[in-house]
This record gives sequence, C-alpha cells and structure tokens, in this order.
Amino acid sequence: MEIKSFKNYLIPSLVATVFLATYVIFDGIFIGVKLSDLGLSAINIGWPVVAILHSMGIGLGISAGIYISRKNGEGKYDEANKAKLTSIIILLILGIVFTTIIFFLKKPLIYLFGADDVVYPYADEYLTTYLLFGGILFVIGPALIPLLKNSGKSKMAMIASISSVILNFTLDYIFIIVLDMGLKGAALASILGQLSCVIIALFSYYKEFDGVSFNKQFIKKFFIGGIAPYVLNFSYDIILIITNRVCGYFNGNEAIATYALLTYALYVVNAICQGVGDGIQPMFSYYSGKNDKKMLRKLVMKSLIVSFIVNSIFITLFIIFRYQIAKLFNLSDVGLNIFKYASIFYGISFFMISISKVIASYFYSVNRNLYANIMTIIEPFILTPLCYLLCIPFGIDAIWWSYLIIQSILFILSIFLYIRSEMKLWTASY
Repeated sequence: MEIKSFKNYLIPSLVATVFLATYVIFDGIFIGVKLSDLGLSAINIGWPVVAILHSMGIGLGISAGIYISRKNGEGKYDEANKAKLTSIIILLILGIVFTTIIFFLKKPLIYLFGADDVVYPYADEYLTTYLLFGGILFVIGPALIPLLKNSGKSKMAMIASISSVILNFTLDYIFIIVLDMGLKGAALASILGQLSCVIIALFSYYKEFDGVSFNKQFIKKFFIGGIAPYVLNFSYDIILIITNRVCGYFNGNEAIATYALLTYALYVVNAICQGVGDGIQPMFSYYSGKNDKKMLRKLVMKSLIVSFIVNSIFITLFIIFRYQIAKLFNLSDVGLNIFKYASIFYGISFFMISISKVIASYFYSVNRNLYANIMTIIEPFILTPLCYLLCIPFGIDAIWWSYLIIQSILFILSIFLYIRSEMKLWTASY
C-alpha cells in the first residue's frame, strides 16, 4: 500500500456513508409526514434496541478486519485468511443468541429507553418487525463491510452498501407513503435492504474463505479488539436513550420528536466521520503492522482534513436551512420552537465531532485500546449523565447547551491524547 491508495480506500467508504446518511434523512421525512411526532418518537426510542445488534456487527467486524490487515502487514497471510470465515461463524452464532434474548426483553427495554403508554404501541410494532425478520441480518451485514474493506474490496463494500440504501429508500416510499404501512413498513424496508447488502457482500467475499481456525490468539483479539468500536458506535445510542428520557421528563413526545430530528443531523456527521475513519482503517492497521510511524502521521492529518471539510459543508447547510428542515419533518409547533433553538448548539458541536470521532477511530485501528476506550466510554457513561444531571434545574434548554460543553471537552481530550501518544512514540524511537 502507498499513500496514493488513500483515496482508493477513502472515497468508496465516504460515498457509501454519505449516501446512507442521505437516505436516513428521507426515511425520517417519510415517517414525519405520516405519523408526525409520535412516529419520530417511536423510532428514536426503538432504534437503540436494534442498535445493540447493529453495533455488535460493526464492532466485531472492524476488530476482525484490523486483525486481518495486521496479519497481512506482518506477512502472515494464512492466519489472515483463516480469520475471515471464523469471524463470520462466530457472528452468526452471536446474532442468533442476542436476537432471541432481546426479543423476549423488548417490552421492558422499550419503556426503559423512554417510551410512555402513548408511544409504546408504535415502538413495539417497529421493534417486533425488526427482531422477527431481520435481527441476525443486522449483525452479519454491518460486519461484512469492514471485512470486505480489509480484504482490499473497498469498491465492492461501497456497492453492497449503496445497493442496500437504494432498495431501502425505494421500499420505504412504497411501504410508508403508498401502502401506508407505518412503522412496520419502515422496519421491513430496512430488513430487505440489509438482506441485499448481505447477499452482495457474501457473493464477493466467499472466495476469500480459506479454512477455520478458532485459535486462542484470534478469539482473544477478536473480542477485546471489538470493545472500542462497539462502544464507539453504541455510545451514540446510549446518549440517545439518556436524552430521550430527559426530553420526555421536560416536554414529553414533542421534545423527543425534536431530539429525533437532531439525531438525524448527528447521524450524518457521525456517518461522515465513520466513512473517513473506517475507510482509512485498513491503511492505519496495515502501516501499524509495518511500524511505519511517518506514514501513520500523514494518514491521520489527511483524514482529519477531509472529515472537517466535508462535515463543514453539511453543518453550514444545516444551520442555514434549519427552519425548512424542521418543516419537512412535519414537527408540531412546540417541537419546531424547540428545534430552532437547539439546532444552533448542535451545529457548533458538530465541528468538534468531525475531529474527535476520527481520532477515536484511529486509536482503535492501531490497537491503542486504552485511549480508544477512554474516548468512547467517557461520553455516554460520565459526561452525558453528569451534565444532564446538573442541567435539570435549568429546564430543557440546558440539554442543548450542555451537549456543546460535552463535545468541547471531548475535542480537547482527543487532541491531548493524540499528542500524548505521538510523544510516546517519538520518545521510544530515540
């Protein structure tokens, strides 16, 4: 791999994630048009349950991909090839087990994640459809994308992702708008879209399979290496759960629906960061295996610049057209007033996220797991609960400016940890 390969890894990943983010926005618009605040609230409450499986697939898929790229970088091609089929078998087993467990726990989970008796039937319909017909797909599908990328098939990963999005978008319009199937239709469209992704990915990947090896070294690295990317992906959903409950406490489903719209915008920013971080991850892992520190620094700088520029374009448009965006989602008057205020604080926060998320992705790509875990754990488990607890006496407006405080702290922390890690590497070299 050479530095000119940067664009070959970055562009397909970034195109796929931006394409997906665009679809997600239209998905929300369809739900908002048909079901208004209740529909948006139900998705915001039900999605974190599905995300338990989805994040598992992403986290363990990235972990296996990192292992494969590092072994290729070390010249141990036999070990890398055996890890490919082994990881899919493990993911299939985990998908069956966790889908079953979550299905039987879905009612208490829905209430725990912020539902009241009004929105519960909507969230239950959405979640039941997901788990009955697509639970396993949402583990295998997200895992196959990083596995393809780490096997040098970035363009095929992009094709699988975009094909899924196109089918999902088309079926969303048919099921939700034309057939008026509501949230069940939204879930079915997502499931069939994910199925197409799995079929395309497996068709292009099965030739890479070269035996199975359940050796202790791989199993250990597979699960330990999956912790940081899993938490990084699911941390967004933990924050979603906490914020849903706080919003419900202040303004009920109108506030949750408003926050749902903000999460759609946040999803775009996170998708861009993920597209950059996950797209370059095979190169990070490869050059880490070769111990090429100079190349790693170049890749980090290029990744941060791309993430900041692409996110800046979206953020600027989001702030300028925030009123028109809210009207498209059919927010109630109460929700619209909340959104106009909250979107300013979120928009400013997005600039800092464009840097901190990519740095976190870099840390787990090169096995600096301590720093990666600090970056991913501190936001959902320490900063968000603490800031929200302190803001309760000040009302719902405090939720939005506390989010800006949280992202400012994470931005400063990410820069500090990156400089610290570079200083350690520089010291070790002399």
